[in-house]
Amino acid sequence: MTAILLLGLMQDERALGPLLELYTEESLVEDVKRALIFIGRSKPGSLLPLFETDNQYQKRFITEVAVDVASPLYYAVLERFLSEDDGHVRATAAIGLSRIKDKRAVRPIKNLLSDPYVDVQEAAVTALSNLRDGIEVKEFIGHLKDRNPALRKNAALLLGVIAAEGSVSALGFALKDEDVSVRLAVVEALSSLKTEESTRYLISALTDENPNIRASSALSLGSVGGPEGIEPLVLLLSDSDDTVRVSAIRSLGILGDRKAVKPLIDMLPDHNGFVVATAMESLGKLGGDEAREALTGMLNSDDRELRRTAIRSLSAFGGLDELILPFLHDPDWATRAAAIEVLGKEATDKTRAEVEKLFDREEDPAVRKAIEEFFYVR
Repeated sequence: MTAILLLGLMQDERALGPLLELYTEESLVEDVKRALIFIGRSKPGSLLPLFETDNQYQKRFITEVAVDVASPLYYAVLERFLSEDDGHVRATAAIGLSRIKDKRAVRPIKNLLSDPYVDVQEAAVTALSNLRDGIEVKEFIGHLKDRNPALRKNAALLLGVIAAEGSVSALGFALKDEDVSVRLAVVEALSSLKTEESTRYLISALTDENPNIRASSALSLGSVGGPEGIEPLVLLLSDSDDTVRVSAIRSLGILGDRKAVKPLIDMLPDHNGFVVATAMESLGKLGGDEAREALTGMLNSDDRELRRTAIRSLSAFGGLDELILPFLHDPDWATRAAAIEVLGKEATDKTRAEVEKLFDREEDPAVRKAIEEFFYVR
């Protein structure tokens, strides 16, 4: 390994052959790659013969090296590699071309937006976003109406990544697309744009017939922010799909509007434990006496996971000693650990004494570690 490093630092192209013989050894592959990158950055032309191989693994490897060297000398070979049978090579070549920053690459990379493999499509979106100065936004807005759903989906994703504000209306219209994957991509794009118009479209997507769209739109409203999303998200709490309810609850916690406290408390009797746990977490974020009282009541839950969640959700409130200390003796080790973690937020002399007593008799290693961290932080 030392020899590999030194050969790279010496930047002697005579080392290329011997180095390449070692790239298949898993323990050495990163060192070999680093050495070739050193050589390539000094003498990029010396690596060109290494691209001319029928060995697909070598082709993958040298293409990955080319991404880091990013020499304009590699443009022609990387563009050719966009047509390789190996999807990994196609994806890596696209990223490599985008690192060279040659706008000519936009056209050939665009063809990969309809590639049979999703990971290649994703690489093409990333590559094109790196070349955004060479992109005609109107062209990709037009692709939202293409017959190929893969192209429609990836055009939407790209418009979001490059924050093409002029595309909001077209993306909003695409929320009616018949393909679910396209609509999901549109929601993701609209959440990236973060304008008043895009927020209105996200709210409209909360009524989509597909629960995945509703859930994604709900989460997006949490990331976008703004009071206009509160009421629509509260209405979504009655959705029949568990994931949709969880997404709406999570976003209400993120948005931080106390008007959501009462609706979230009403979710605590929900039949789905994950919904209940998420509601408790959001109540902890929103705070207030009403939220604290509701969370305190959940400490009596028969479900140990919900008890643990209630304990952790109360960590944002002060004066918890009397509430949480009894859980140092809970038969569930994870609950004891959660109690220690929360008590450590504002430890008093009383809590320190009780936690110290617990350490003397505690056998569970995870709880003992939590106790050690409790005193270490002090």
